[in-house]
Amino acid sequence: MFQHGLILSLLFGEINSKREKIFSCTPYECYIALSRAMDSLFLLTDTIPPENRDQMWVFFHSIFGNDNPLVVEIGSGNGHFLVECAMSNPLKNYIGTESLHGRAQKFCEKIKKRSLRNIVVFRGDARQFVWEYLFERCVYEFIILFPDPWPKKRHHKHRLLTEPFIRMMETRLVDNGAVSVATDHEEYRDRIIHEFRKVGAFTNPYTEGYTLYPPDYPKTLFEKKLRERGKNIYFMKFKKERS
Repeated sequence: MFQHGLILSLLFGEINSKREKIFSCTPYECYIALSRAMDSLFLLTDTIPPENRDQMWVFFHSIFGNDNPLVVEIGSGNGHFLVECAMSNPLKNYIGTESLHGRAQKFCEKIKKRSLRNIVVFRGDARQFVWEYLFERCVYEFIILFPDPWPKKRHHKHRLLTEPFIRMMETRLVDNGAVSVATDHEEYRDRIIHEFRKVGAFTNPYTEGYTLYPPDYPKTLFEKKLRERGKNIYFMKFKKERS
């Protein structure tokens, strides 16, 4: 097991596209190599993504020390929400993704302060993480809270939750796995529902496709600020149908 509160900085800058032979070793040798490589709390060098699903499980087992269900948050900020989840659910493993260095460091400090063993953070682009590090049927849940709505029409191309990315997540989800989403932006809310319907591999439990943010769901700092401004917060849950 790695030191308490280890933060996994899988990316610092661009992903190293070179596929070095780090995964040609046995699982035990791989575990030792990764343990030594990730001695520091905040690793500022690239790691080599696994090349297949078997190597992925070795990789994550070396981080968490178990094969508990994996939950991935896209855009974790300073980790307030996901740290609360990890504290409340010790039998799940959590990976947060955050592109900004300062926020990732704050996330790290929260993990370290609480000596959590079931949560790490990916420092880099979430799309690349999903594409490079995750393989088929490995994620129990994706959580995406308050993604940037890019409200101007000319900026819609920058939105995260489009059909291609949703299809990518769908392949990574286990059967009956879920994508949980929250937003305060009504137009983006409706567009997200539309994009998931286009994929056609999910069920939605809500008649209108959404509900208000559940009162028993862990809170985020952004959610608190929106409530103080009197904003409605919409919550969606898309469950992958059994293939």
